[in-house]
Amino acid sequence: MTAGDPPLCDQQLTAALLTPIGRGAVATIRLQGDLDSPGLAEIPFRAANGKVLSQQSIGRIVFGNWGQNSADSEDVVVCRVTPQALEIHCHGGDAAVRRILNDLQHIGCQVMDWTSQSQHFRGIFETECLMALSRATTWKTAEILYEQCHGLLRQSLSDLLNVSATETELKSRVDELLRWSSLGIHLSQPWTVVLSGRPNVGKSSLINALLGYERAIVFDQPGTTRDVVTAETAFDGWPVQLTDTAGLRETSEELEAAGIALTRQKLEVADLRLILIDLSEPPLPDDEELLAEWPDAIVVAHKCDLTDQWRDRLPRHAIKVSSTVGTGLAELQSLIVKRLVPHNPPPGTAIPVTQRQMDELKTARDAVSAGDFLVFRQAMERILS
Repeated sequence: MTAGDPPLCDQQLTAALLTPIGRGAVATIRLQGDLDSPGLAEIPFRAANGKVLSQQSIGRIVFGNWGQNSADSEDVVVCRVTPQALEIHCHGGDAAVRRILNDLQHIGCQVMDWTSQSQHFRGIFETECLMALSRATTWKTAEILYEQCHGLLRQSLSDLLNVSATETELKSRVDELLRWSSLGIHLSQPWTVVLSGRPNVGKSSLINALLGYERAIVFDQPGTTRDVVTAETAFDGWPVQLTDTAGLRETSEELEAAGIALTRQKLEVADLRLILIDLSEPPLPDDEELLAEWPDAIVVAHKCDLTDQWRDRLPRHAIKVSSTVGTGLAELQSLIVKRLVPHNPPPGTAIPVTQRQMDELKTARDAVSAGDFLVFRQAMERILS
C-alpha cells in the first residue's frame, strides 16, 4: 500500500479498545464490521493455523503473531466472536495497544472508543445498558444488569409498545417499570450515605468500623475532619458510598466553616443520612437542632459502650452502636440496606437502568394519562432506539 492509495478496509470496519486505559496484563481490541472485506487480509496478523482472519471459525481461539516480520512481531490471540466482530487480545501495555490500533488505522479501519462503536452497531438502548453493566461494582448488581442487557428489559418494553391494553392497564404497566427507578440508577452507581453530627461524636471511627479498615483519620480533637472523606463498600451486595463529613457546630475558623458548608451540601443530596449523637455526653442544643432538621435520618446513638448520659432524652428510634467493641454494627448495616432497598426485585423483573429511559417512561405515562397514544408510542420507540 503506497501513499495516496484508497483505504483497503471498508469504512464500516471499526476498531475499539474494550479494556480500561492504562497498563494491564491483557488488553482487548474489538474489530467490528465487514470481516469479509478484502482489506482484512492486509492486517499484519499471521495465525499459527495458517488461515487468514476471514477464514477463522466463529468462536475459535487462534494464536498467532502480529507484525510484518519475526523481528518486530509479538504474540497475540484472536477470536471471531460473531460474523461481524473479532477480538484481538494482546499485551496490556500502552505501546502494544497503540501499535495495533495504529496498524488498523493505517489500512483504513476507523478507530473509536468502545461506546461509539457499540452505539454505531447496536444503537443507543443496547449501548447504555452495556455501559451500566460495565460500571457495576458488585455481583448482585451485575447479575441484575446482565439480565436487563440480555433481552429482559427490551422484551418488556417491546411488549408494552405492542400490547393491546386499556389506558388503565398501560399506565399500570409503565408505573410498575418506574417503581424500580431508584434501584435501576443505583445498579451502576452507589447509594450515598452521609454521616453527620457534632464534632467528636465518632463519625470517623464509625465509618472505619463499617468499612472494616481505616479510611478516615481518627483524632480526639473537635474539628479534625475539615473535608469530605468518601469510601465505597457493599452491604448485602448493594454498593454504598460512605461519606465522613466535618462536624456541625458554630465556628469562626474559616477552614472549618468551609468544611461545614460542604457537609450541608452533601446532606442535601444524600440518599440516606446517619445522624450521630454521643451517648456518653449529655445532649446539647446542636444535637437537638440537627435531629430536628433531618427527621428522616437514621439516628446512631454512638459510644454505647460508655455510660449513657442521654437516658430518656434518647430518640425512640435511635440504634445503639459502639465502633470500639462492635455493638450494633450488623444491625446498623441491615437498617441501612432496608432504608436504601426496601424491596428486592424478584428474578425476571424488568428494570430501567438509565435516566434517559426513565424520563421517556415518564413522558409515556403522562401521554397515556392525556389519552395521547401517538406521543406514548414515540416515547417508547425513542427508548428502544
